[in-house]
Amino acid sequence: MRIRTYMGVSVDGFVATPDGWPVVLSMPEWAGRESYGLPELLETSGAAVMGRATFEPAVGAPKWPWPGLEVFVLTSSPLPDGAPDGIVTEAEPAALLERMREAPFEGDVHLIGGPKTIEAFLSIGALDQLGILKLPLIVGGGVPFSSSGIEMQRLALESERAFPDGAVELLYRVD
Repeated sequence: MRIRTYMGVSVDGFVATPDGWPVVLSMPEWAGRESYGLPELLETSGAAVMGRATFEPAVGAPKWPWPGLEVFVLTSSPLPDGAPDGIVTEAEPAALLERMREAPFEGDVHLIGGPKTIEAFLSIGALDQLGILKLPLIVGGGVPFSSSGIEMQRLALESERAFPDGAVELLYRVD
């Protein structure tokens, strides 16, 4: 089991706009699960892990975004009403990691979410691959890719590819 993330980041380093929307949604080519390198990532994933802020909007969505995947949520609060059965929650990343290791699924774990969740798994040495989709956008403000308190982390480039719209996929192994 590898924990892998894949997130859109603007050229100026933001993952979400000032109003909280992921910057990747500003790309005309964005088509959800079929976009950029997501099909390849999802093909090898048996589970998804995310923070509560990413999970909550899915509860009321017309279509469940993670069909066929085990879902794990990093949160210290109860899940909202209407959350599907079988969602595993823990308040601490190490405890959630242990629950993922014990769960009966095959494949990798797709870490979905923002910088806090990524940083939580980085801090316990549990992130195996950091996927960045560098977007040809200048946002000017919003949610930065990382907080100012994160420790420096060495990454090794595994692959890169450019898309026709100018987006560039960078897949890094976390050492």
